[in-house]
Amino acid sequence: MMEPRRESKVTRVLRWQHALLGVLLLSSLLYAGLMLSWTLRDPDTMQGRATASIFQHNKQWIDISRNDSDLQASVDNLLQDSAEQNGVVDYPSNISQVRRLKCIGWRATSGCSPSGSRVLESDQDCNSTIPQGTAGYCEVEDLDSHERFMIMKRTCAEAYRGASIRCNDAPGFANFRAKAQIAADKALEPGYALPNTNRTDPKLRQGIVMVVYPKLVASTYATVRALREVLGCSLPIEIWLRPDEMNKVPGALEPLWDLARNKSKGEITFQAIRHQNALRFNCKVYAIYHSKFEQVLFLDADNVPARDPSYLFTAPEFVKTGAVFWPDFWHPDQTIFFINPTSLVWQLLDMPFVDMFEQESGQLLIDRKRHAAPLALVTFYAFHQPNYFNRLKLAWGDKDLFRFAWLKLGASFHMIETPPAVAGELKGNLFCGMTMAQHDPSGDVIFLHRNQLKLTGEAKLQDFDIRLKKALSTANTIQANFEDDEYPDPAIWTHLVSFRGTSPRSEYLIEKHASINKFTGIQRCFGGRELHKNPHFYAQEFTDFSFTGLESHLRRFAMKAAQLRQRKTSQTTT
Repeated sequence: MMEPRRESKVTRVLRWQHALLGVLLLSSLLYAGLMLSWTLRDPDTMQGRATASIFQHNKQWIDISRNDSDLQASVDNLLQDSAEQNGVVDYPSNISQVRRLKCIGWRATSGCSPSGSRVLESDQDCNSTIPQGTAGYCEVEDLDSHERFMIMKRTCAEAYRGASIRCNDAPGFANFRAKAQIAADKALEPGYALPNTNRTDPKLRQGIVMVVYPKLVASTYATVRALREVLGCSLPIEIWLRPDEMNKVPGALEPLWDLARNKSKGEITFQAIRHQNALRFNCKVYAIYHSKFEQVLFLDADNVPARDPSYLFTAPEFVKTGAVFWPDFWHPDQTIFFINPTSLVWQLLDMPFVDMFEQESGQLLIDRKRHAAPLALVTFYAFHQPNYFNRLKLAWGDKDLFRFAWLKLGASFHMIETPPAVAGELKGNLFCGMTMAQHDPSGDVIFLHRNQLKLTGEAKLQDFDIRLKKALSTANTIQANFEDDEYPDPAIWTHLVSFRGTSPRSEYLIEKHASINKFTGIQRCFGGRELHKNPHFYAQEFTDFSFTGLESHLRRFAMKAAQLRQRKTSQTTT
C-alpha cells in the first residue's frame, strides 16, 4: 500500500500562507460588495463628494481586479496550482548522495527566468522536447524523502542549435553531479595514483602522446618525421590506436612502423586502446590517463610544433602549475558552443560560471603524477554514460573537459594568454584560415594545428559537383597554392593573422565562412574573409617566420606515408 505523501515544514507554511491570502482576498471582495450595495441603496446617507469618493474608490478597485490580467493570473496560480509549487527548491550542491529521483515534468515560467511566475499552459510532460526560448525548470521528486527539486533551470536565452532538452534526463542530470563528486573524492584520497606513475625509469619521465586512426596516418607520420628530422626533437613518442580500427585498413600502420624501426633519433612505441567506450574524442583522455610518461605533451595528429617543444617541460608556467592549456577561438562574448553564463553546463558541473576563453585541446601539457585527481575527473566526465555534454550539446568532444575538471577541483593550471592566430591563404582581398596557430607562454608561435584541411598524401578530389565548377569560374574563390613540386596536398600557409595584444577580448571575433577551392570544393574557413583588414588584427607573411619551410616538409612526408601504405597494400595483394 502506497504511503500518503508527507508534507515538509516549508510545504505546510506555504499552504497556510496561501489559505490566508485566499481568506483576505475573499473578505476584501465581500467588503467592497457590501459598501457598493449600501451606497446604491441609500445615497442620502452620505452627501456629495463623500458619496462620489466612496463609489469611485470601489469602482476603481473592481476595475483593477477585472482588468489586471497579470494579477489575476498570479492569483489563479496561487489558488489553483499551489500544490505543485510548494516546497520545490534548488537541488543541493556538492553532495555525493545518489538519490532515487522521479521526473514530474517541465514547469514553465515567465519573465525569461526560471524564478519567474508559473505559466501553467506551457508546462510539458517528461518526454516532451522543451522548445527553444522557453524559461522554466524540470521538477523531480525524491522517492524516499518526497522532496521536490528544480533541475536543469533554463532562461529563454539561445542554446546550441539541435540541442534537445527533455525532463526525462533530469534525474540522471542531477545524479551525474553526485557521481562526479564521488569520483573526485576517491581521487583526492591519500595514495591515489594514475596507472604507470610509480615507474623509476628516467626515460619515461617526459614524452609526447598521440592518437592515430586510419584517416590520420599520413598526418601522424608527417608530424613525427618533422619532430625528428626538421625540429631535432628526441622526446620519446607513444602512438595510441585501436587495433580493431587499424586492422580494417590493410597496410595502414606500415608508414609508422617504418618510422619506429629507426630508434637513433628517439623511441617510438605503440599502445593499444581496448576500452569499448574509448572512441573518437575519448581516445585522447584514455591515452593520457594510461600513458607511461609522468609528464606528457599530448598532440593531435594534425598538430605540428613550429620548433622543438621539449623546452615547454621546463617553462616556469609548467613547473609552477603542472599543467598548461591553450585557448580556443571562442569565449563567452563569441561562442559557437554557447558556453556562456546561461549554459546548462555550469549546472551539470555544479559550479559557477567562469569567464574565460574556451579550451582547445589539440595540445595539452600535463604532469600526470601531480594532477592525478583532475585527470580522474576528466576520465569520469568523458566515459560516463549517458554523456550529457554531448547529449545536451553542452560542450564539443573533449576540448573543454580538462579545464572543467581543473576548475572544479581548484587545481592549478596556466592558460596561455595569447589568443590563437589564424594561418591560411590570403588571395587578393579574401582570407581563408585553415590552421589554428597557438603560442608558448612568451607569445611565440609554437603549434600549427592544420584542422581544416588535413594532410593525406593523396591527390584531392578535383572532379567535384558541376555546380561548384561553374562557381569557380565566376565567384571570388580561395584557391590553395599548387606549387610545382608534385606534392598532392596543397600549400595553404601564405599568411598568419594575429590578434593585437592591445585590443580588448570583446574585439577578438573569429567568424566561420565557406570558400571554394579547386582541391576540395567547398572549404570551411575560420577568421572572416577580411580578417586581415580588421584593425584589431594584423597579417604577416609566412616567409617572415623561421618555420616558413615547414609546410613543404609536411606535404612531402605525407606523400611518403601514402606511398609506403600503397606499397605494403600491393605486396599483400600479390
